[in-house]
Order: sequence, then C-alpha cells, then structure tokens
Amino acid sequence: MKFLISTLLCCVVFTSHAQSETLLYYDHGENHSWPNSGWWWNTGYSNYYTNTSVSAPASAVLFGYGGSNYEYNYYDLPAVNVDPSRDHVFRMRLAAQRFTSTSSTRGLDVGDYITVRLSQDGNSYSSELRVKGRNNAYWDYSSTAVASKVADGSLTEFQPSGGGNRTNTGDGYSYIELVIPAGAGSIAIDIFVRANRAGEEWWMDNFELYELSPVELPVELLSFEAECAENEAIDLSWATASEYNSSHFTLESSRDGENWVHIKNVAAAGNTSQKTDYLETIENGGANYYRLSQYDKNGALEIFPEIYTNCEETKTTFELYPNPNNGKFTLNFNESVENTVLVIRNSLGKTVLNQEINDTKTHNVSIDLPTGVYFVMTTNNNSLETHMKRMIIR
Repeated sequence: MKFLISTLLCCVVFTSHAQSETLLYYDHGENHSWPNSGWWWNTGYSNYYTNTSVSAPASAVLFGYGGSNYEYNYYDLPAVNVDPSRDHVFRMRLAAQRFTSTSSTRGLDVGDYITVRLSQDGNSYSSELRVKGRNNAYWDYSSTAVASKVADGSLTEFQPSGGGNRTNTGDGYSYIELVIPAGAGSIAIDIFVRANRAGEEWWMDNFELYELSPVELPVELLSFEAECAENEAIDLSWATASEYNSSHFTLESSRDGENWVHIKNVAAAGNTSQKTDYLETIENGGANYYRLSQYDKNGALEIFPEIYTNCEETKTTFELYPNPNNGKFTLNFNESVENTVLVIRNSLGKTVLNQEINDTKTHNVSIDLPTGVYFVMTTNNNSLETHMKRMIIR
C-alpha cells in the first residue's frame, strides 16, 4: 500500500531559471583589473607574502605582532560601476595560517576575524559577512568549506565549531561569497581584517566580482513527490509539462538537509511539448530529505527545493488561499499543528518570514512583499516533516 507523504509543487507550471556568470573585476594580488585595490595602509603586519597562495605567487596577508592590542587594516576594493538591473556576486578565498610562530597556542581565536563590508552608494558601508577564529583554529586554501549569504544589510557570522586544524572538518571557511541583489549602479567592497598575536594570520586571495544573468532552463516542472512504498522503499516521482534540450535529472538524499549524497542520474526526455512523468524507487529510503536537480545539454543547472519523507509519521498537509494574493493569505491545515515553523523565501532563496505556529488548524498571514514568486514552507520541529507550496504576490 502506498500513500503520499510530501508534495513539493502540485499542479503549478513554472519555468525554471539559473544564472550565468560574467567576471567583471578581479584582484589576484600579483595582477588585477579592479582599479586601485589593495591595503589601506602599508604596514609591516599587512602586506603581500608568498608562503602560500591560490593564484601564485602571493596572497594579501595580515598577521598579529603580540600583546593585547589588535593589528588591523582594510583591504579596499573601491567602487565600480555595475548594471543595476542585474544581480552580482563577490567572491574571495581565505586561509587561516600560522607561519609567524611555533608556539603551541598559535592559530586564530574568537577575537581574530575578517568582515566583508558592502557599499552600494560609494560612501556608507554595511557589515555583511564575518569569519572568526576559535581556540587556535587554522586551515589552508585546500579547505572546501563555503561561507555564503545574500546581502541584506545585517551581519552574518561564520565560525569553526572547534579549534586546531579545520582544513578537512567542513568549517574552515575558505570560499567566501556575498550575493548582491539588483538595484544599485555601483559596488564597493572593504575587507576589515584583525589579529593580535604571532601565529594568528589571515591570508586572502582571488577577490572577484561577477555579474549574474538569468538563463532560461528548458524544463517546466509540474510536481515533485515522494511516496512510501513496500519494504521501506520510497517512490520519488516528478512530472514536467514540456522540455527543450534537457539532458538529465539528478536525485540526492540527506539525513540533515545540509550534507547531500548522490543517488542516481535519470535521463531526461530531451525535447517534448507533452507532459512527461518520471518514477524512481529508492530502496531503504527511511526518513530523509530528497532533492531534485535538472541539467540541460549546455551544462546549465537548476536545483529545486528539497522535500522530506518519514513514513512513520502522520501526514499533515495545508492549503494556501488565495493564491495569487497581495500578501494577505490563510494556511488551512488538515489537522491541528504543534511546534511548526512557517518560512517564506523569495526567488533568490532569502528568508522573508520565519514564525512559529502552535495549536491551530488555521493560520492567517499578513506581510508586505514585492510582487513576485515565493515559496511557503512548513516544518514540524518534532517529525521534521516539511511541505512547500509556490505562492505569487501581485
């Protein structure tokens, strides 16, 4: 016997979008196109050194001297003109090194950090993203950990969960990324850097600014669903309204919604104006998140929001009405919900609402949002059962 456990998108047709990237400006230390970039002050503790780098031979480096006072400086990437109708992304590489000391206490601590600051008017700056040390932490450029956020005027901090070598622990943040939504005609970046002891060093390289352009993907997705099947299997099914130049789909699973494991690739229809149904059975599925990605033949990719299944839990669903709406709408659950979180995200993945729902079957929402497409998600904190619906604001 099968029963539906979670539905992502039901009977709603939409065209998927991805982003292509164009490099506008860069500073790789030894060569750059970003005008007048570099350290604010020329000092003995902040300069360019060749011990390690991403683009050989040098990195921009700040290190501590010792004592209670912090050495600090700003790495300045001055204002450049950009297309205000396009999103942009700033990226850089980061390492936390210990070349200047052999002490057992060398490494970065809580008070040692770098802060990415953004200006979109060439004058005022907002602190957006910070990476901090912890208990003599260190890592090199080979770490694959990513610190990423969408610029929103508030500070988001990233920090290792422990000290010592964090290169292979998933929290030695070496890839730094700030997504900058469309709206401003100029972008300037400052990196505030500080450390206070020998053996506490921030190494930075490959500062880059990209313009993001929308790329139409060739799939109109109708639904993505998971059903509990016999013998603890999970049936994953999805449907497309039409496809053009599509290559394949990828299915992934995750226990925690963060670390994803590849399940399999599924060949796409390629070119069709007819509805196409897909079904894949996953043995020993259990309680998992599942994610669907789509690739076209040119390599463009769209990753769709994940769904969660737990066949041992009672299914709680909701209806959203009216849809479309003007920001005032109602969630009507099929049973009273407890300890449930409501999250609304925009098309960039930014959370615009996060609130708790308790002891109710009906929940009214009133929020002032720009016109566009949003995803409304409910997650039960006990069972982790998640449901999502697409909503249009007019």
